[in-house]
Amino acid sequence: MAVQSIFVITDKADALAELCYGARKLADQVTAVVFGDRPAAEKAAACGAQTIFYGPVESCRPEDYCKAIAEEVRKVPSALVLLNNSIRCRCIAGTLGAYLNTAVMTCVNEISPEGGRIVCKRTVYGGSAVRSQVFTGAYGVVTAGNGIFGDIDTVFPAADSIAEIPGKPECAVRLVARNEKKGGGANLAAAKRIVDVGRGLAAQEDLDMCRQLASLLGAELGCSRPVAENNKWMPIANYIGLTGVTVKPDLLFSMGVSGQVQHIAGINKSKVIVAVNKDKSAPIFKNADFGLVGDIYKVIPELIKKLS
Repeated sequence: MAVQSIFVITDKADALAELCYGARKLADQVTAVVFGDRPAAEKAAACGAQTIFYGPVESCRPEDYCKAIAEEVRKVPSALVLLNNSIRCRCIAGTLGAYLNTAVMTCVNEISPEGGRIVCKRTVYGGSAVRSQVFTGAYGVVTAGNGIFGDIDTVFPAADSIAEIPGKPECAVRLVARNEKKGGGANLAAAKRIVDVGRGLAAQEDLDMCRQLASLLGAELGCSRPVAENNKWMPIANYIGLTGVTVKPDLLFSMGVSGQVQHIAGINKSKVIVAVNKDKSAPIFKNADFGLVGDIYKVIPELIKKLS
């Protein structure tokens, strides 16, 4: 194996299995760290890790366990720490990098063993190039988006050990309240069909026709970054792109998406891309397998009529 041990850390339960699945291809020993109580850890027992540590967060934050986690990592001679690419996990990655005195690579698109080393690749220059990097020290910290390891085709036995993270959480700030953020619920990374909407959509209520189309296609609904971050019409978790979710569906319908390089970086592994945009010079057409110059407000209703 290219590395002796990998520690998988995630604040999103739906990302744990994929990261552990990918880690098992790279290391002999995989340890998962989940934030929550023991029942939450037991629920994740078959994620693919041989060891699971859990950290209760009723009165603290996941970041408060960084020192304790780093001490566990240092118990092995060499290790990679692999986290999902959420804002919180990037924060944890930075702190762990400081405790482990190593570099942190964020937004990695591919992790593979080459010549006895772990090679991390990520898109740079707005999606126009790919940079390959390796860690030169004993430890490394990486964040990766959903979808980079593909479909899980292995059933793993339950973890050999489930235990609370040794060491206490430490932090200079105190948690005073917790308000759950509403999520989108869609697992875009695993979706076989996706309807991807962009700024060609004029109003939030028009998402209804996109949802209807997605339902008829048996597809999930995703969007470009401006739809989620600027317009706030869809949850952040639903945006596809360089800093969002990387998708690999069999079929992706791109509706009113211009096709900026940051978005293309998230969809270019789709098997078939069908693009509809009324701007014939939109960059999306250079990356689509099939393109239609047309108004989505005419095309989508017609598709719904045909599919109903």
